[in-house]
This record gives sequence, C-alpha cells and structure tokens, in this order.
Amino acid sequence: MVLKEDFLKSINHCTGFERAALIEAHQHSPSVSIRLNPDKVDQHSLVLDENNLLLEVPWCSNAFFLKERPSFTLDPLFHAGAYYVQEASSMFLRHVVNEVLKDGKGNKALDLCAAPGGKTTLLASMQQFGLVVSNEIIQSRVGVLQENAIKWGNKKILVSNNDPSDFKRLSGFFDFVMIDAPCSGSGLFRKDEKAMKEWNPGLVDFCAARQKRILHAAIDTVAEGGYLFYSTCSFSSEENEDNLDFLMDTGLFESVDIPVDETWGVVSSCSSKHGASGYRFYPDKVRGEGFFCGLLRKTKTLNAEYIDLPLPLAAFQPKLNMSDWVKGIENLLLFKKEEELFAFDQAYAQELALLSKLLRLRKSGLRMGELIRDEFVPNHELAMSSIQSLSLPSVELDLAQSLKYLRRETLDLDVLQKGWTLVKYKKISLGWIKIVQGKAKNHYPLNWRILMRG
Repeated sequence: MVLKEDFLKSINHCTGFERAALIEAHQHSPSVSIRLNPDKVDQHSLVLDENNLLLEVPWCSNAFFLKERPSFTLDPLFHAGAYYVQEASSMFLRHVVNEVLKDGKGNKALDLCAAPGGKTTLLASMQQFGLVVSNEIIQSRVGVLQENAIKWGNKKILVSNNDPSDFKRLSGFFDFVMIDAPCSGSGLFRKDEKAMKEWNPGLVDFCAARQKRILHAAIDTVAEGGYLFYSTCSFSSEENEDNLDFLMDTGLFESVDIPVDETWGVVSSCSSKHGASGYRFYPDKVRGEGFFCGLLRKTKTLNAEYIDLPLPLAAFQPKLNMSDWVKGIENLLLFKKEEELFAFDQAYAQELALLSKLLRLRKSGLRMGELIRDEFVPNHELAMSSIQSLSLPSVELDLAQSLKYLRRETLDLDVLQKGWTLVKYKKISLGWIKIVQGKAKNHYPLNWRILMRG
C-alpha cells in the first residue's frame, strides 16, 4: 500500500507521527479483535479457538486479538451476539469510562453517531450506565445498528434516527455523551483502501466543519459535571485536537487527563490553543488501527432548560404470566404498541416516555412479542435478550444444525414438547422454533438469514 505524499505531509506536525514507521505499518494487514458479551459468555474459551487466540486487548477487559480472521458468518455465536467484532483502538472507550466513572451506576449515555453499534454495545455492557441512547442520522445505516443492538440483547439500549440538532431539546439530560464523528478515515487506510484513494485536503476541511456542527448540537445535551467523549478514525489535527479547542472555546468544558500505561503505545497529545489532552493511536505503535480521542468535562451550563419528565408510558398487564418468559418481571415496565408487547427498565420509565415524545425511536425497549387473542407469540428480540427466563424450553443444536437454522432451513429434530422452543448453540440462544405435531417450524428472521455455504 502506497500512502499519498500530500497525506503524509499534512500530518507531519502531528504528535507521535513517524513517517517511515507509519509507511512500514501499512505494508501489513490489520489486526482482528473481538469483544465478548458479558451477559452471554462467562468464559472466553466458550467462544474463542485457543489456537487462534493471540493476546488480550490491554485497555479493554473481555477483548482479544486473534491470530487470523475466521469466517464470522459461519460462526453461530457471532449471530447469537456472544461477541462483537470491533477495532481494538476504539475499545479504549472502556478504559476512559472506568477511569472517570469508576464505580458509578445509573448514568445516562448518548452515542450520537452510533452505527454500526460497536461503542453502543460496549457502553451497554458497563455497569456505569443504566440507559444508552444509540442514534444514527443516516437512515440506511439504522438497520444494521438496530440489528446489532438486538443481537447484543441488553435491555438498556434505545435506538433513534435523528439529526444531532434534535437533541438540543434534551438540555443537560445525559451524563456521558459520545461522539465518534464521521471523518476522512485516514486511520483506517489498511482496512479500507477506498478511503485512501478518496482522501484529499478538501475532504479533511469538509469533515472538520461537519464535526463542529455535530459538536455544537451536542454541547447542550451534556449535564453539568458530565462528560463528552470525542473520537475519530483520522490522523488529521484539524479533525482532532482542533475540535477539542473548538469545544474549549465555549468556556463550558475542562480537559480530562486519562492515565495511560506506557507499554500500550498510545501517544498523548495536546491541542495547540487550550492544551486539551488527546490520545493518538498509530498502527506502527499499537496493535490496532489509527484512532484519536479526547475527553472533556462540562463545568457549567448556559441557558439550561428544565426538563419536565412526562408520566411514564401506560403500563399493560397481559392475562398470561409473563414471568414464564422473562426473569425480573417485577423490575420491568410492560407497555403495549398496537398488538406488540414491550419491556423496559421500570427505573427509567419516565425517561423512556420523554425520549419517545422527542425522538424517532426505532428501538424503544425490548420487543417481547405479539398478543394474538389469548396467545403470546414471542419476538426474536426476546430470544436474543439476556433477561429471557431460564425455565423456557430449549433444544441444543450442533454446528451443522445451527447453520441450517440460521439459513432458515427446516430442522429435523427429535423434540417432544409442543409450542415455542429456544434453539441454542453452546448454550447460547439463536432464536425460536415452534413445535407443531412433532415438526419444528423455523422462526429465524427472514431478512437476517445467512446465505454463505461452508
């Protein structure tokens, strides 16, 4: 891979840039890394081929580098949400949260530019957060974000499809706002050669201006004392440190220093105007791709608007016993939309009502299923959820059977019980079948079925 000369010159002044080392790093393939879902996997050996395990990601627990990229499409556990394939540098977010929120709980988080969902699922897995709003402005990208949120199975995630400016109505609402801003993509050249071909100085300027618009819209949403985490996958200072200065110019933020182990290879930088701390990831120094991030704490709020939380959504209690389907039913708000039954954490019932009023929610709680006359028809979201009842009937599939299920093919199973049954692979749910007259009807979502053959 040959890097453009004008690109190399444009980042010559950046802290930590070493021309020859960066060029050499781009002659090698990028690393592959995954992060386990702690709600579904308690031992990495259940998911990882020990022969393909390289080492742990140092700044993120339950995350691992692989020696080579396997066929994730043909791994049932990938579709079950047992792990997420995520670039290791971006997992630094976990270290940042653990440093500043430590043992905190119940915080409300916003992932403003969320698709495809890697950082959303990371936040949702952390005990510091009780509510995670995952937003994507581009409608064509919302589908994959929603799918990944469903597979992750955590009930605290809401998915919205809004312009960043829509969030100005939520003044001081969020304790942690994350903006992984759309950028020129120079940090991902090894993974996306198209990005390298399209890179030019004009694109950097365009992205920097767009990033400022997004940041401006997000400023008011951060609660006083809350945090704004800003990141890009670009090396350009115009998109990175300069935007930290843009935020500092408001007088509403202070920079937060994050301790970094020197063995990690992460480069600490400072913005030119305010000396705001940033963290640079170069593929010649870390086992990961190019990445930048910085954290700011909001010290004061201007023109704050009082948010009067509305009454919670009307609770609905179906005739059937829902504790047969989900655990912890006493802590859940059950509500109905047409014939569909949803569940959400009772502790955030008022917040859900407010967000439902102000945002275009594409995922507004856990879609449990439909109520058709006196029968409950479970949704795939319930099969993916970490709150499904442990007493639900299930059948264990082998690898070949699991792949047939994921292709939505007919399964020949020796199953005696009637009705709705979970199918599992290595004790992790893949979805539903319904046993009728001794035959299993496959209810895997049609638009999610895999087409690849092994």
